[in-house]
Amino acid sequence: MAPPRIPDIKHLAFDLYGTLLTSNAGGSYTLPEREKILRRHLALPNLPGYSLVTHFENLIAQDHASSRKSGIDFPEVEIREIWNRFFESLKLPLPADLESFITTYEHLINPVTLMPGTLEILSHPFTCAFVSNAQFYTPPILAQLGIPTPKITLYSFESGHAKPGRYLFEKLAQKLSPAETLYLGNDRLNDIAPAHQCGFRTALFSGDSTSYRPHDHRLDLPRPDATISEFTQISEILGE
Repeated sequence: MAPPRIPDIKHLAFDLYGTLLTSNAGGSYTLPEREKILRRHLALPNLPGYSLVTHFENLIAQDHASSRKSGIDFPEVEIREIWNRFFESLKLPLPADLESFITTYEHLINPVTLMPGTLEILSHPFTCAFVSNAQFYTPPILAQLGIPTPKITLYSFESGHAKPGRYLFEKLAQKLSPAETLYLGNDRLNDIAPAHQCGFRTALFSGDSTSYRPHDHRLDLPRPDATISEFTQISEILGE
């Protein structure tokens, strides 16, 4: 079935992970597998016997809890700060190039590739924004994959606010007219709901079964204006 025509759209905005980029956020690995990957990547002697991955995740949880106390409903960490605490708390030597260490580890547990049709849709003249949960390594990854950077990028690590919070979309609404902007993402909770709440038109991307998150059991979530399985269908939405 063809997606519905959505009139008066002048801008296209996109989520990244799971939408423009194939990604499972480490979900393809079990905790023991991630533990092996981390220990191999650290390549240090006399590491503690308890789970280092669990320790790392606890540091993130502590940071989230602190941010919530300060009034951020959906906080984002600055991952470099978390890794600094990780090495300090375990009294381990800090890597000479921490950013390279983090980026390589991220690639090991969550490798990303271009979703089919990504470069073609980003060449559309309406494309003007990325709104995504992301970290410092995201822009270099985009550059390595040949993804052009639009004029507006709103990444969670820069503000400390993550989706499904509305903060990033409220910022986007200060730059683009929500009624004239179509936001496309793969997750009905993280992407469609906050974008809809801020007045944006929305399209749910269902083209990748690994990352597709329709949350069909959540009857409280708004439905997207359209659902597409290929980026070429955006032309039909725009009436081209």
